This record gives sequence, C-alpha cells and structure tokens, in this order.
Amino acid sequence: MSGVLTWLLRFLSGGILDRVLVHLGAAMEGANARQRIEAEIAIEHVRAELGRRQAQRDVLVAEQGRLITALMRPLFAYPLAAYYGAVILDSLFQFRWNVAALPAPIGDWSGWIISAIFLSESGERITRTLAKRGRN
Repeated sequence: MSGVLTWLLRFLSGGILDRVLVHLGAAMEGANARQRIEAEIAIEHVRAELGRRQAQRDVLVAEQGRLITALMRPLFAYPLAAYYGAVILDSLFQFRWNVAALPAPIGDWSGWIISAIFLSESGERITRTLAKRGRN
C-alpha cells in the first residue's frame, strides 16, 4: 500500500501537478484580466456621465450669467403657473373667480411652454435610457 502511495506522490509531484497548477494560474489570470477590463469600462462610463453632467452645468451657468437669459424661464413659467393654479383651484373648489380663458395663440403657446419645461427633462432621460439599452 505504501508503495502505491509513494508512486502516486512521485507521479503527482512530477510534471502533471506543476502543469495543472500552471494551467489554473493562467485561467485565474485571464479571469482577473477580464474583470479588470470590465471595471475600466465601467469607470469610463462613469467618467463620461460626469463629463456630460459637468457640460450641462456649464451651459446652465453660462445661461444664468446674463440677466436676460436668467429671467427667460421664470418670466414665462411663473405667470402660467399662477394662471393654471387659479383655473385648477376655481374648478376644484367652485370659487366664483371666473378665470378668463387665455386668448387663442397664447393658450396654445402656454401648452407648448409647459410641455417644454416639464417634458424636456423626461424626454432626455427616456432617450438616454433607450440609447443605453441599444448599446447593451
């Protein structure tokens, strides 16, 4: 019995065990390299997203740097918000305010303005999500 065990130990300690260990080491190195590449890709995606957000912030800061561009959204949005708030409150609570309808072109424009303010960010997010799905 000890002779077979001695022979088995010599056989395994020869070239076979070394080859198996070298093969396992190479497989682990390949897996590590693959994970390293995936991590680098993820890091680059995060950097790209941060760069995109920084560019958006820079544009916003540039727009807000001038009085006229800083006031554009509030000058359109706040009066419309007050008007639609009055219409909704008058409709819900049956006040006798009799809020007048906006004239024809301004009523249409107000819908476009509200849509642009509230839907543009959502549309951008949906487009970005669909673009990411297309890449995967």
